[in-house]
Amino acid sequence: MKSMTTLQQLGFSNEQLERIDNLVPGRIATQSKGIYRVVTENHVILATLPGKFMHDLTDPLALPAVGDFVLMTLQPGENKGLIEHVLPRKQAFIRQAAGTETKPQIISANIDYAFLAMSCNDNFNVNRMQRFLIAARDSGAEPIILLTKADLIDELEKEIMTAELSGIAGDVPVYFISMHTDDHIAELRALLKDNKSATILGSSGIGKSTLINKLMGEDVMVTNDIRESDSKGKHTTTHRELLLLPDGGIMIDTPGMREFQLWSTGDHIGLSTEFSDIESLIESCRFNDCGHTNEPGCAVQQALSDGTLSAARYEQYEKYQRELAYQERRSNQAMRRAEQDMWKKNTKIGRQNRANKGR
Repeated sequence: MKSMTTLQQLGFSNEQLERIDNLVPGRIATQSKGIYRVVTENHVILATLPGKFMHDLTDPLALPAVGDFVLMTLQPGENKGLIEHVLPRKQAFIRQAAGTETKPQIISANIDYAFLAMSCNDNFNVNRMQRFLIAARDSGAEPIILLTKADLIDELEKEIMTAELSGIAGDVPVYFISMHTDDHIAELRALLKDNKSATILGSSGIGKSTLINKLMGEDVMVTNDIRESDSKGKHTTTHRELLLLPDGGIMIDTPGMREFQLWSTGDHIGLSTEFSDIESLIESCRFNDCGHTNEPGCAVQQALSDGTLSAARYEQYEKYQRELAYQERRSNQAMRRAEQDMWKKNTKIGRQNRANKGR
């Protein structure tokens, strides 16, 4: 990790700098098992959390994440510290954590751009990209679509892929990236100047690490190719990591994602943006509580009937609605259970402490 010379180059805003006081500011570069690597002006600090963060364990979103701006106290004579404060996030890219447990996972925090990557082979999947787009728009980051390994296809195939994406991406930029040329690399670097931050998301083995090496201008990431036998990739990146570009700007690399489940932030901005046409129709229905089945004056059913809205698109919209509603119910139940468990644990500790004092 290369040290930067100013806090502004780490992405700190003037408003954040006013809150520093006598604490040491930095930005989280990696996180693993409660240990954080934090980049400061002059050093990389290994930091942990003090006990006051224990009450946040029931809310994963309250804990520090890669990309967060933090304030620390340092241990004298050592490059170690305690994270005392996490400065307010301007945004966070969140997904439902992999596995069966219902909980959010912050992929990256305080980013300006979300580079959504797929490769131009069997990895290309419009539905997966639509999930990425919904999550990116929900986070507030500006999405950029990167189609890697473009040397594997011809110009006609590129036109077909672009047409398929146009139905879900709208005016989101689409760049075809070849691993053997530097096409569009200068354009991506230009986006990240002026201390902007980006994260890159996609499946394993699609060329994310190769792309980062191109942006960095040197080989800083180990690369692996997609297996020719099944077009699936091997994991190269095993953790999220913040990287400082030599010419300015910040990249947050992420491990390959075999699955991507949406996480509801409550307002469904991403879904509303992605399906703004359908939500406009819903607002035009005669009745506010229209179920969009056989009610009179239903604009949705009229659009389905006259072909201005495809049945497949409406079914996809309903699918996401059901998924988010189910996830919200599970999340609320999980939060209540976690709070109850924490209350029981604290009560037990309190009883033990009182018993010990009475001896």
